[in-house]
Amino acid sequence: MKTNEVGPNGAATAEQVVEGIESLAELYTKGVERLAEVQKKGLELALQHSTDVVTTYKKFIPAAPGLLMLDLVTTGFERFAETQKGAIDLVVEQTQNFAKLATERKIRATETAEQGKQRAKEAIEHSVAAQKTALDFTAKQAKVAFDTAKQQLGYAGTPVGVAADSVQQGMEVLVKTQKELLDVLAAPTLH
Repeated sequence: MKTNEVGPNGAATAEQVVEGIESLAELYTKGVERLAEVQKKGLELALQHSTDVVTTYKKFIPAAPGLLMLDLVTTGFERFAETQKGAIDLVVEQTQNFAKLATERKIRATETAEQGKQRAKEAIEHSVAAQKTALDFTAKQAKVAFDTAKQQLGYAGTPVGVAADSVQQGMEVLVKTQKELLDVLAAPTLH
């Protein structure tokens, strides 16, 4: 049957509905994959910038005993970035699985759309929740590392302590921004 033919009463045929669902699923999957690339690139750029900041601090304060704390920041941020990339990969994988559902023609087209929509919504909700949990965990780890290092090394109130506070605040802003980005990206699907 040709795709421009219509069923009874001018309605789309089941084949047209399935083809439409397949096309939309493919388009949606490509969109999610592209957004994932953008997010990963953003994380890589933020990580590179963080590394550059630490390197610059080390040039200006080569013999300061607080440099260990800067290395802790870099390590924590690297772990955060890797965790985020893993969560992003999970979203892409779940989206691809959703797209596979749309290509299965054994189920009636309307049921496939509703089931796929519900599964995609659930997958996105779980993925967003997992990413937010990872973000919260990373932020807590970074805060504990900063606070412990400042107390144990005696840097509270010193220029090194101020720099550590600045980096910690930057990390908190990054976490908050990532959470808001997740909400923005998920909103069209969840509502």
